Amino acid sequence: MPVLAELAWPILERIQLFGDLAVSPHGISIAAGFLLGAQLLLHRAQRRGVARRHVEGIPEIIQALVTRAAIGAILGARFFYVVTRLDAYPDPLAWFRVWEGGLSLLGGITGAVLAGVPYALRRKLSIPLILDSVAPGLALGIFVGRIGDLVIGEHLGGRTDFVLGWRCTGNIGVGPPQPWPGPTVQGCFDATVHQTALYDFLAGGAVLLALLLLERRPRFDGFSMAAFAVLYGAGRFVSDFARAADRDMVGTLTGSQLAALVAVAAVLAWVAAARPQRRTPYAWSPPDFAHPWDPQAEGDHAPAGPPSQPPTTEEIH
Repeated sequence: MPVLAELAWPILERIQLFGDLAVSPHGISIAAGFLLGAQLLLHRAQRRGVARRHVEGIPEIIQALVTRAAIGAILGARFFYVVTRLDAYPDPLAWFRVWEGGLSLLGGITGAVLAGVPYALRRKLSIPLILDSVAPGLALGIFVGRIGDLVIGEHLGGRTDFVLGWRCTGNIGVGPPQPWPGPTVQGCFDATVHQTALYDFLAGGAVLLALLLLERRPRFDGFSMAAFAVLYGAGRFVSDFARAADRDMVGTLTGSQLAALVAVAAVLAWVAAARPQRRTPYAWSPPDFAHPWDPQAEGDHAPAGPPSQPPTTEEIH
């Protein structure tokens, strides 16, 4: 089948500043995605709240959670990457050389969430509410962060005639594309290949748009994170089949595919067992966010849940 169209651009692995000092577009993109996602998290948390009671100092709470999440993300991203490639790290000291590359997005998300849970429990905050505020920020962070992967030409799959196939036109500062050696994870080669970072970039944007649209109606506590896990997890499971360099890491699947399956199954099991949609009133109830447990609420504008469910004042931790 002939290629209907192909995307093409040169890659830039480092931005030279002066002397031997250079920065990676990949690192800049990840940092920008994290910061923008944190800002969206703060905005949502101020509207949604962080518990089913009035809580002062939400910006300070989010700052503390984001700081812990940043540390947890680095540790989780490195841990997940290494444990799925133990044969490549016979020297335990190499596990800690993060600057040499090797991080996992899903491991970073997991580490960030786990790092924030103890703080939320100590403050008796609602984990479902906080995760709901995290979800759109995660999607935005993935969308922005993947730009760096596209700039450096990372996460390549095998040859393809797919309409979104990508061809590198040159390695800025190094030279023209190299002869195609077969499946690889990064580089500039004279072949049209799967650019799975592009697929993830598009998935992050699509999930972000879906979450913003779904937020236009009242939703139960935990809905946004559940929707993120199912939508992004399903997309990642499919797109990882194109990651030829990472195939057969765990049986016939990648570690990220297994993690996505576990996340989707866990979310569906939680919804089936906990039935969060039956707990009302909903904290996220646009356009009115005058929560009945907030002393600053005006009038009788309580968030609306399903008409068949009576309001409750139960506090969710």
